[in-house]
Amino acid sequence: MIWKSTGDILVTFGEAEMAPYLFTYDDIRMGCMTGEAQTPLLMSFAEVGSWPEKLGVLTFTTAAVCMQQQALEEELRYHREVRAGNVSSAQDARIAQKRLSAVAAKRLYKAYTLMNEKFGPLEEGQCPYLRKDLDELVWLVGNISGVQALVADGAADGTVGVPRDIVAKVERRMKCLDNEKWWGAPMGVRATIWSILPQLAPEGAEPWKVLHESEQMGFEQGVRLGSAFYAMSAYSKGDNERLRDAIRNFAANGDNVDPQYMMMDTIAGVLVTGLSDLLWTENTGKRTPIGALGTFWDDEPEESEVDIDDLL
Repeated sequence: MIWKSTGDILVTFGEAEMAPYLFTYDDIRMGCMTGEAQTPLLMSFAEVGSWPEKLGVLTFTTAAVCMQQQALEEELRYHREVRAGNVSSAQDARIAQKRLSAVAAKRLYKAYTLMNEKFGPLEEGQCPYLRKDLDELVWLVGNISGVQALVADGAADGTVGVPRDIVAKVERRMKCLDNEKWWGAPMGVRATIWSILPQLAPEGAEPWKVLHESEQMGFEQGVRLGSAFYAMSAYSKGDNERLRDAIRNFAANGDNVDPQYMMMDTIAGVLVTGLSDLLWTENTGKRTPIGALGTFWDDEPEESEVDIDDLL
């Protein structure tokens, strides 16, 4: 009874105070380390009758960010070793990337399954009862984690076994959220899926147009998830022109970030910066220089106007 009471207090405090406070952070390492350190303690209270599932969706997702970042580091190492002609080191980097991607996939899929436990079971096409903003945010994050779990599992050669039908379910479930309220992200998720799997798009759908609208809505409201979806879609399709535009646009629209959801915007920034680092490393052997997000190695140098009088 004492343990359950303690768990109930922890969960109540976490939902009312800790989660909103964490969302104001722009330190992604702090967020992911919080997820890694606190998730086992938090979820253990489910064993004594508390209900930490909603917080678990968030902490498993942020914990997965740590693994995704480490997997990216190994992918960057792979490209550097390939450029240097170090075959064995390149193979080692790819193996390490796949191992880390598998851990990320497990954490992301766990976030997705916890969301289903909290808000399910649901009939086909049915929306859950989302009674407050945190519920809606958990629904958004949990569904996005499901798609990311599948992507991470693909990078790990399918070793986790994330079900492929997640994508179609997430596409339908995004209809349950107010697109304008949540920075254009719900439609951004749907359009990302349409761009990758056209068979899931409704007749007459224009994925790139919707992605652009989602991007702009995120810029206006201060959470740039739509821009990250645009960039990820372009990368998955091998469309480097759109990918460069997405990275440039993201970098040029960082002055209006919503302080209430700084962590969400920072996660978007991590995704976009990671794609920029891949482009830079593939082409130059090094990642995006400090302060240079939105620029590229082959950009034309800007002409500088020099007043001749200043040189006299």
